[in-house]
Amino acid sequence: MKLTHRQETFVLNLLDLYRDMNAPIHYSTLAERVGVSPSTAYDMLRSLEEKGLVTSDYRIEAGKSAAGRSEIVFRPTELADSWFGALHIGTNLKDWENTKSQILAGIHPAEIRERKLVDTLFAHLPKDAPETLRYCFEVITLLVLQLKKNSGGRLLGKHISQIISRKEFLSRPGLLLLGGFVLGLLANDHSIVLEMNQLFLEHIQQYQNLVMNMEPGLCILLAHSIREMFAQVFKKMPYA
Repeated sequence: MKLTHRQETFVLNLLDLYRDMNAPIHYSTLAERVGVSPSTAYDMLRSLEEKGLVTSDYRIEAGKSAAGRSEIVFRPTELADSWFGALHIGTNLKDWENTKSQILAGIHPAEIRERKLVDTLFAHLPKDAPETLRYCFEVITLLVLQLKKNSGGRLLGKHISQIISRKEFLSRPGLLLLGGFVLGLLANDHSIVLEMNQLFLEHIQQYQNLVMNMEPGLCILLAHSIREMFAQVFKKMPYA
């Protein structure tokens, strides 16, 4: 089954809401979450229902009697859970949001504060069996912060918007393209000592391997998070 990026985003958010609320979701709730009109959310859910990713039902509005007006609600199917299952294997989304916020908060114009973030990320990165989402985000953040201090940062700032603004960035090929671009910048940055450069290369290769096996939903979440990180980094760079 092939889904558009927009359809993937709706399924991803429906899954997240459904798990948070432990109940079927009204389309207006999903509309608010995604940032579209209720009618747009309703039409999309009906389309996803035809694909077997969503199922609908009717429930009595809260505070109404059984004879009162009913409302239509939606929930993801087992197929949707299977399609995007990697999102929730070893990843707690609430914990992830907290982790991401802490990392983004560490990006600061003051070099000493940012150096502390780099040291923390580098010390934290596991070599074996990493938690996929966190590892991939931390690797890219670490390498971007390292590169931005040198000539590689100028090239990154010049070309990165062309990569992350493409809709393909929300998929596996886009994330792999980013990894390859960063890998090339590292390979040509002679200011990084050889031993450190080798460790960076090993981490980016691990990133590429993990992305190769990512489910679509996890790719979307990682790509959105990386976009947030780049926005935070480059608005603080003098040549951004």
